[in-house]
Amino acid sequence: MLATITATTRADNFRARVMFILGFGYLILVAVLVHRSISNGVTESERDLVANVLLVSWPIFWIEAIWGLLRRNRDLPRLPIMWGAVVVCLMPPFRMALPDPRTGMIWVPRIGWHLPGKELSERLEHAFAGPMVLVALMILPVLALEYFRAAAVKSDPVLSGALDVSIGVIWMAFATEFIFKASAHPKPIAFAKANWLDLAIVVLPLVEFMLAKWHMAPLARLLRAGQALSPEQLARMERLYRLRGVATEGWHALLLLNFVARLLGQTPEKRLRRIEEKIAELEEEIRELGHDASSLRTQITPTQVPDQNQPETLSGGATGELPSDAVTATKRPSAP
Repeated sequence: MLATITATTRADNFRARVMFILGFGYLILVAVLVHRSISNGVTESERDLVANVLLVSWPIFWIEAIWGLLRRNRDLPRLPIMWGAVVVCLMPPFRMALPDPRTGMIWVPRIGWHLPGKELSERLEHAFAGPMVLVALMILPVLALEYFRAAAVKSDPVLSGALDVSIGVIWMAFATEFIFKASAHPKPIAFAKANWLDLAIVVLPLVEFMLAKWHMAPLARLLRAGQALSPEQLARMERLYRLRGVATEGWHALLLLNFVARLLGQTPEKRLRRIEEKIAELEEEIRELGHDASSLRTQITPTQVPDQNQPETLSGGATGELPSDAVTATKRPSAP
């Protein structure tokens, strides 16, 4: 694989930086749409403006992904490159950490170009450790303000806006971390399964937004049209509002869980224990592989080894027969 990697050029560096900025900007707009547009203080025109900007900029990622497929390195595996293009077309923020189709490398701010794999994953783990702990510390005051000062938040537009911005920043931090770590991991799907908590924190607000935007009318509209709705329709909307509340509560619970996990998992003792557990798992796996290899060796027919107890021949063999020269000499008549 290393022999097929092509060196990066200035054009690659420029395009990587531009697409990172566009991908990050797209993520900001998604955060605004998801966390701010469902707020009571946002007008419908503001929601439409953000949504239209997202729709207009979306084709840029499609065009760039198709262009990357056309210029891809034919020596690199085709399937991961195609899947990466599909993911970017569906979720443009993933373009921030997309491996380049021509070089196979990922451009990371302050790190530069690097091949995806274990080494890059470890560097990203160290790079995100400190900032994500600070983000985790933001969770407590935000949730306290949302729960204990709910009435003040609803009545004060400035306070409500600050709360929406804080929640959006927290969500963006988790989303950015997940995108880079999943892209750098050798097996992104396995990474998503192992880090289901981070994935759920990113996905649940999107679910809440979809429930609010496409399946439920705003509460004020519901109250105005309440007499025109049937009891079945009212019951359905009530269930959907309750489902949206469950999504919100679940997201808050996962934030707290992740906050505790990050704080407790950053001590040297915790990290040492995890490393020792990993070493023990690898050693156990090596022992099992050795046992399997020994079992397979016993199933293979061994090479026949001559019997060392047979008498030596004149030539030092083990067959007990005379050498051909000796047989010829015994048959030859003796001299007079």
